[in-house]
Amino acid sequence: MPTFYDPEADAAEAREAIRGLAHASRQIDHPDALYGLVWEMLGATRNLEQVLNQLARNTLAHQQRASTDRGDDKIGHADAWAAADFLATAAREVGQAEAALDQASGLLGRIAWQKTPPQVAETIERAPHALDERQAQAKSRSWFEHPGIAAVKRERGLGR
Repeated sequence: MPTFYDPEADAAEAREAIRGLAHASRQIDHPDALYGLVWEMLGATRNLEQVLNQLARNTLAHQQRASTDRGDDKIGHADAWAAADFLATAAREVGQAEAALDQASGLLGRIAWQKTPPQVAETIERAPHALDERQAQAKSRSWFEHPGIAAVKRERGLGR
């Protein structure tokens, strides 16, 4: 749950939430969920742009306190200024991602997803099982047991 007062804890939680979404969205079985997912990401992107701009402003606000580990204030101030500039650049680029998400959201909102035809649904359902079976066969059999290899082994007197 967000704290709304501890930016470090909230940033860590946001990272974990995005990590969870990255895992959960590897396969989406119901395409009608795409519109809602993109809508939520659009909102998250708008908030991320705001956060990046705020981080840039805060970096500049504390610029006079910046120095290097060796105590060089001038380099510290320059680094703070450069960091703020990069944060502002990141915010602008996230704004471009926001515009693209807005377009995607609009297009997804126009789609009426149809039911998957039964033969396609059966193929989709069988595919992971077929792959698992194929991998299990490959693991249970040495490449030396391949029929072609077995014939070569017999010809050379290496067979059983």
